[in-house]
Amino acid sequence: MSTVHNSAPKGSISKLVLVTGDPLRCKRFAELYLTSPKLLSEVRNVYCYTGMYKGVEITLMAHGMGVGSMGIYSYELFSPEIYDADIVIRLGSCGGMSEDVNVNDLVLVTSIHSNSNYGELLHLNPSEDIKPDHELINLAKKTAESLGIPLKSVRNFTSDNFYSKYSLSELHRKTGCDTVEMEAYALGLNAIYHNKKFLTILTVSDVDSNRTSGVIELTRKEREEGLGKMFQVGLETLVSYSKTISS
Repeated sequence: MSTVHNSAPKGSISKLVLVTGDPLRCKRFAELYLTSPKLLSEVRNVYCYTGMYKGVEITLMAHGMGVGSMGIYSYELFSPEIYDADIVIRLGSCGGMSEDVNVNDLVLVTSIHSNSNYGELLHLNPSEDIKPDHELINLAKKTAESLGIPLKSVRNFTSDNFYSKYSLSELHRKTGCDTVEMEAYALGLNAIYHNKKFLTILTVSDVDSNRTSGVIELTRKEREEGLGKMFQVGLETLVSYSKTISS
């Protein structure tokens, strides 16, 4: 069934889903990578497409910004009563807090810490980091390696705040995390709640302005139109995953 947030009919969304925050990025990469992409929903300009990629049906959908927005869309994607997706991979941008990550690095989130209370009403309040399925992590690593694309493993902090009194390096010391963004935690908790699979692959879009060398941040245009390698890894990971469940 469709919802007030998503007009896609039940059954039109694939079991294999990629999500990304920016609706324009979603539209661009759906038209670039999917064969015969069908626009299923544009409610609130949050685009949702289903098409084929190398013979595999894949849905690509936007999710907006923040835990709350991701919480709505990913809950509906995972819910057996609504769209019943098996796996959702988030592709997005993040801030680099650790000196080990730099602008344009592609990172695989293997552990998520958060200051959000999103899980409270789901009766999920993990005291420890939440983590994706270990086999799925390994699959993404092997996929990136086969493509010749470097992929760093990171511990990520999902924040309820975009603006903060802390610099990125100060937030790194405070949380012990390598990267920061605003959605992965909600995706992970909804996957856990519905006993589904999730993964987050990010491109580092900015680092602390006090770094003495290198690029400090991507431009708005680069964030919208770039990030092709990230989408390649996400798509190929879903293709590889589809082979594991069909064999």
